[in-house]
Amino acid sequence: MPEITVKHVGDMAFETHIGNHKLTIDLPPENNGKDRGPTPPQLFIASLSSCIAAFAASYCNNAGINSEELSVTLSYDKLTNPTLLGNLKAVIKIPKGDAGKREKAVIRAAEHCLIHETIRSSPAIEITLEK
Repeated sequence: MPEITVKHVGDMAFETHIGNHKLTIDLPPENNGKDRGPTPPQLFIASLSSCIAAFAASYCNNAGINSEELSVTLSYDKLTNPTLLGNLKAVIKIPKGDAGKREKAVIRAAEHCLIHETIRSSPAIEITLEK
């Protein structure tokens, strides 16, 4: 099973090891961080939007639609009671390609991204504490 390891490195900064990559995650000063990297919610949104982009681009490439400069902009709100991210809206742009009658197919392909499917199914998350 793949693993990602996150280590607290002081203040509200965390060093995250993802495969061969290392990433600093931090909080903004108003949350006792120093803004040395993206926040966990920003990474979550980045993961979702890049997954949507990858699935949309793959479909376009296979369907002969030019995916050059394809982009996904994902907007969201931080909600309260309970605190969570909501009102997520992804907008796919294909500036050099014409989806034409395949527009719905591009959207369906994007909806099959692993991250989108995961959050739609609300999987159980087990959290334990080791000594």
